[in-house]
Amino acid sequence: MLIKLSVAAAAVSSVAAIALPAVASADASDDYPIPNRILKTTCTVDQYMAAARDVEPVYYERYMTDYNNRPPDIQQGARDRIYWFFSLDYAGRRQYSEDTATNVYYEQMATHWGNWAKLFFNNKGVAAHGTDVCANYPPSDPSVWNW
Repeated sequence: MLIKLSVAAAAVSSVAAIALPAVASADASDDYPIPNRILKTTCTVDQYMAAARDVEPVYYERYMTDYNNRPPDIQQGARDRIYWFFSLDYAGRRQYSEDTATNVYYEQMATHWGNWAKLFFNNKGVAAHGTDVCANYPPSDPSVWNW
């Protein structure tokens, strides 16, 4: 009897899955659009950038090359925005991640430079490697912006 009920339940759920289309969702997850390690890190921007420079130099160099090809006001805007993001607690960062996942127009910095936070948000591997060692770097080191 139990087997018949299990088979019937499986058949009903299979029919429902085929007959009812899934609703697409753009909600943020623990790693999208911002990697969870970035959401939870206690490191500063400078610590994370120094770590990324040392453990993922190709990604750091690409980011800094792109950064240096931007006008000074866009560079300053990107710095101000990422420092603001890192000043948030986990809940604030998580909400920001949700807002950027569900509203393409939420982040105004992205309208000026689409990859303004690429080093920080777009690569789980870089985030993982950077956050593994970022606490070993000085909390304040503005030289990370000079490459």
